[in-house]
Amino acid sequence: MSSMSEDVHRPRPVVDPSLDPEHREEVLSAHYRSSSPDPRPARLREGAAQLFGVGFTLALTTALGGWYLSIIIATITAVAYTVALLVRGEANPVVRVSGAFLGAGTLAAVPAWVLDPAAATGLPWLVFGGLAAMVTADGLTCRTRADARADSDRADRLVGPDEVNRADHPLLLEVQYTIDRVSEHAHELGEGTEPGRTLEVLHQEEWRIAGLLARQRTLRRAHLRRWQRAESERVREALRPQREYLDAVGEAVRRRVDSVREYRRVFDRALAAHREWIQCQEARDSTPDYLRHLADAEVLDTGATEVSDLVCAADAAGRVRDEHVRELLGHPLHPDA
Repeated sequence: MSSMSEDVHRPRPVVDPSLDPEHREEVLSAHYRSSSPDPRPARLREGAAQLFGVGFTLALTTALGGWYLSIIIATITAVAYTVALLVRGEANPVVRVSGAFLGAGTLAAVPAWVLDPAAATGLPWLVFGGLAAMVTADGLTCRTRADARADSDRADRLVGPDEVNRADHPLLLEVQYTIDRVSEHAHELGEGTEPGRTLEVLHQEEWRIAGLLARQRTLRRAHLRRWQRAESERVREALRPQREYLDAVGEAVRRRVDSVREYRRVFDRALAAHREWIQCQEARDSTPDYLRHLADAEVLDTGATEVSDLVCAADAAGRVRDEHVRELLGHPLHPDA
């Protein structure tokens, strides 16, 4: 890993390169949803806060305005919650249907208490009870990580970093770093290098290596459990070929990663040579400017005699001037004379 110029981090999720871009984004989105924290505790806390607000409002309204005003508030709240439940994608389908029945039943009761206000007695708390049941059920059954995985074939189309043994992360990072290098700089080499085809091959290598490493982790853990539960040396002897096979697979993966790493070295050397060639061309193309600059400087040397004559003339003029000044100072009319 000393060849890598960036810090060692967790590898990126690896997606099946045969997927089209749209499907690839769907699989990645499903993976990141599955990696997010369990939404249920937060949903329950949010629901409890909402229920507290609604219950406090109903109690205050009942005390100050009576049952009739309370049922109006309870009806509006139940219908609004039902609509929110229907449009929220992570809600459990059963809870969504139950919420729809709650909203429909609340609306169906409207004519009864509008025509007979006495029928509203106690009804707001009955609606509140149904609302509390829906909020609690929604908080407990909203889609979890397992539900998010079930929305797609992520398990068959993506290998996440947690599916690879941490000790094998550097191997996958080497491949991904090579992909990043080629993706970022292949265009500099120009035509003939086929960067698109190169990246396609590298992504296929990444997918194969990630799949092998993920399966290696699963099989190694299973082998370790069997080894630890072995009742005798005879059982361990029977398990020994499994360990040898795992070691052979690990060695094969490392050799393949070494090939990818060697390709990156060749690519970097080619890139450095290409940049050197470009810089030499720039030096060659810009040399005429420096030649012209030198030619302009040589003109100064050719005019050196003329400058010397000017200097001599100036010196002569200075001497004549000094003589005239001395003559002026010695004139009888001069104040210093």
